[in-house]
Amino acid sequence: MWIEQARRTCRAAQSAARGMASAFRPHVSPTLAFHAGSFSPQTVARRPRPRVFRSHPFRLAGLFSPTTNIRNLVLAAALYYLTAKAAFLVGTLSVFAPFWPPNAVLFGLFLLVPWRRWWLYVLAVLPAHALAELGVGMGLAQLLLAFATNVLVSATSAAAVHYFLPSPPWLRTVRGALIYILVAVVISPAFAAFPGAFVRILGDGTMADYGTYWTQWYACNALTAATLGSLFMTWYGNRELSPLPVVRLVAPLLLGVSLIGVSIVSFDLAQKYASTAFLPAVLYAPLPILMWITVRFGTRGASAAILLITILSIIRGLRGPGMFVSQDAETNVLAFQLFIVGLAIPLLLLGASIEQARDAERSVRNRENQIAFAAENANIGFWQIALENDKLWLSPHCITMLGLGANEPSREDVFSVIHPDDRENVIRSMRQDFNGIKLVLNEFRCIMPDGKVKWFLVRSHPERNEQGRIVRFSGLFIDITAQKVLEAEAAVMNKELAHLMRVSTLGELSGAIAHELHQPLTAILSNAQAAQEIISRTPSSLNEVLDILEDIALEDIRASEIIERMRRLMKKAESKHELVDINALIETTLPLLHSDLIQRRIRVELTLTQASLTTFGDPVQLQQVLLNLILNANAAMSAIPPEDRILAIATRRVDANAEVAISDRGSGLQADANHRAFEPFFTTKQQGLGLGLTICSTIVSSHGGTMQLINNSGVGVTAVVRIPAHRGFMASAAA
Repeated sequence: MWIEQARRTCRAAQSAARGMASAFRPHVSPTLAFHAGSFSPQTVARRPRPRVFRSHPFRLAGLFSPTTNIRNLVLAAALYYLTAKAAFLVGTLSVFAPFWPPNAVLFGLFLLVPWRRWWLYVLAVLPAHALAELGVGMGLAQLLLAFATNVLVSATSAAAVHYFLPSPPWLRTVRGALIYILVAVVISPAFAAFPGAFVRILGDGTMADYGTYWTQWYACNALTAATLGSLFMTWYGNRELSPLPVVRLVAPLLLGVSLIGVSIVSFDLAQKYASTAFLPAVLYAPLPILMWITVRFGTRGASAAILLITILSIIRGLRGPGMFVSQDAETNVLAFQLFIVGLAIPLLLLGASIEQARDAERSVRNRENQIAFAAENANIGFWQIALENDKLWLSPHCITMLGLGANEPSREDVFSVIHPDDRENVIRSMRQDFNGIKLVLNEFRCIMPDGKVKWFLVRSHPERNEQGRIVRFSGLFIDITAQKVLEAEAAVMNKELAHLMRVSTLGELSGAIAHELHQPLTAILSNAQAAQEIISRTPSSLNEVLDILEDIALEDIRASEIIERMRRLMKKAESKHELVDINALIETTLPLLHSDLIQRRIRVELTLTQASLTTFGDPVQLQQVLLNLILNANAAMSAIPPEDRILAIATRRVDANAEVAISDRGSGLQADANHRAFEPFFTTKQQGLGLGLTICSTIVSSHGGTMQLINNSGVGVTAVVRIPAHRGFMASAAA
């Protein structure tokens, strides 16, 4: 079963790898990588995917594929063998190599494949390990123990990285670098060195030198993790890795050549001054270049530089006399190993802190760009002013919004573009804000360089020091020109609609008004005919004629008042606010409805407050509200017996408000109708438009008041209108 599955996997991998011209290829989703053989996209998609494959920018062709196959295992074994031969090529000390690259290969494999398949790669690289170790004369027992410790140190390090750092990039934060150093450079090599020291004892070593063997085994694995392991973690785990242009390769190449040259010279001089006080200065000569590479390129540069100086130092230590002591090469290499491990740890931490700072700076820059983009699209400008030096900062878009040409405008420059009619108010508000008084949102106009006028809304937020004193203000300039245009258009439309509703109301009352006019006109006609008859007599009575003429004048005044009320309601004019006596307004409104009330057989009960009840508003608009509410109440009582049709109108003062209550004895409002009564186009009438109460609510709100409909405890509904009472009335009421 396993062999057949491996064959199918191999065929699928060959089909996916067809056309590859090099050893590297871009990342391919596992759901699209296998379309040949017995595999289907759906089958592959159901396979569990390790977390580390979710965001890798590239992978070595075939070797790091999420599907285990024969080709992957062969490539892993070949890479293990080649790196072992490379370690032997650099040089060995008895059975110990100064550092062991195959462990880095195992560590990388364990990071990139699911842990359930680790055993397959362990079995695959075992023959490669045996072949490489037998070539240097290692015995079978030594070979197996060395391989077991290699697997142990690689597996424990990879498992810890999987647990603490689930996905790349691994070493771009100080936390990630610190965890990797503690686990892969300190703890895992130290633990694996306990059995690893017996590899030498199984050969020609003695138990008396166990401590030395433990130190050598630990130093070998720690150096491998600090150099090759960190190199893999930084370069393979970097999401932003991409081919660099030739121009950008010049700087790292020059730094690398400089590092090599300075290292060679310093190593030669270190041999000369190994026993003198000049050794530390000579030995640390490459450190400035290492620091510069780390600062310039972060953990990637640090890991590459550490590997380069490691290879140079170990080759030099194995091929010539040591730099630290003039004894055997084994002691010299051990000193080099510990020196480089001690050098690599702070460099990796420094590189990680730099990467983390750059990522944070990049994140802040991205957020600033996003905020700037959102602010530009919303026409919002940011500003800040320091009270200590009166220095004003404006965002670039804010400068453009206000039409300021200066790169660093001052507060006076901002004041200069504010409309003269609004400038004093803005300055007064800013002074109040600077004195700690809460700022009310200010709306003002600005004159642009082209002469156009824009509206702005300013908001501010105080920033205080530790003593609680305000030291600066930050805020927003919001362009509300479009909103103001819409508000003006809406106001015009509301005014037009209110006028149309008044005309519609007069249309409903046309019959009643005609009847009201008919009475004085009939009286005028009768009196005129009587006067003609008296004058035609001989002799005529002038006193009777004078009485008739007086009656004609009174009836004419009565008719004129009716026409004037109609004219005021129908007139399309600007709203004019003035002192309005609420009781008098009600008494002049009822005559317009006199005939309608008689026709509907409705009795009116007036309960008006004795004190003067005045408000400041538009009498025509307020009369329109009264007309609409009374007509609604009349219509609501059309289905009840005439003797029960009572319209109650009451006025009173409630705190600082003048209240008008209009009650009917109809059927009341349903629950849903009560909530939706003020919505546009909602009506309970068969012939209604659903705009009357909406317009009434708008008029009352524009006067600073409120309106609500309340179901009575018995029958009917009460419409309650509250608007601010005039201050003169409030003062007299308080007296």
